[in-house]
Amino acid sequence: MAILVRILLWAAWLAGVGWVWHVGVLGTAASIALAALSLVVFAWPGSSSRRRHHRELRYVDMGKEPTGHH
Repeated sequence: MAILVRILLWAAWLAGVGWVWHVGVLGTAASIALAALSLVVFAWPGSSSRRRHHRELRYVDMGKEPTGHH
């Protein structure tokens, strides 16, 4: 879900920059710079503190223990 939100925000950012460039408020170089900045902002990995709290999946062997021979 978070990846989808990031992609949608990135697309909205690019659409906004493209629209502002098309209207003529920004020049070509400034628009390209903002598009490049969007790659840095939205491709930046999540915070390390958030990743630290996730527990990794662990495989638990549920095999039977050997029984004694009678």
